[in-house]
Amino acid sequence: MNSIRKAAEISAKVLDTVNNYVFHLYFPANNLSLVERVRCVPPILLAEFLVYRLDSAVEQVQGIDLQDERGGGYGEFRTHIAKLESVLRWLHAYNKEVARQLEAGEQYVRLENRVTSSRVADHADVLRLAELRSTDVRLLHNMIFALLRRPCDEDLLDLMWPVEVLADIGSDFSHYSDDVAAARYNTYAMLVKLYGDAAPDLVRAEITRYEQQFLAVLERFPEERRAGLKSLCLRRYKQATADIPRPLPQIDY
Repeated sequence: MNSIRKAAEISAKVLDTVNNYVFHLYFPANNLSLVERVRCVPPILLAEFLVYRLDSAVEQVQGIDLQDERGGGYGEFRTHIAKLESVLRWLHAYNKEVARQLEAGEQYVRLENRVTSSRVADHADVLRLAELRSTDVRLLHNMIFALLRRPCDEDLLDLMWPVEVLADIGSDFSHYSDDVAAARYNTYAMLVKLYGDAAPDLVRAEITRYEQQFLAVLERFPEERRAGLKSLCLRRYKQATADIPRPLPQIDY
């Protein structure tokens, strides 16, 4: 029963992620036809399901020092990464950008592990984690190009990068109080730990910086595409980052 419940929970998360990012952001941003969308959906759903399964392996190594790569937890994590890569190759959904996202995912796990095991992080560490944590959805975006045998649209990937970071920060706002109560890692909670009551102003400045980066990249696109792309991207992060929670008492991870 527990395994069935776990599978159902993972499936719900997969559908939510694919709906928010793939159906409502990446597909329309790439102007895909219905046939192209249908072709991409099954491999993307499978890949995201495997990514969530991989998260279970990641949870097992949290708080354990991965500097010693002989640890069993790290070995299991690497096994899952290798299986995911093998499936992506089998699906013909693998390219150099997908490979980069797999590498970025490992960087994220290592950095998060160092922070949660040492309970020490500076401003740069926290922001780097926020930037790396969207690796799973970036992987899905890059899979689209591989599946359709297209070269990656570097400008579009650059445009989405700050949007993905902002959306992730907004997600942490919505989960902030629950994460504090459960002592789970949360970007905003870490910044509160570093800066206390000054954290909201600092976070607002970072949100503005990422948004300015998004708007600067948007200028690369033809004028006739800008309004549509801007509308798609604002729907992904703007409301989620509008209200910054009041800082709660600090926690340790």
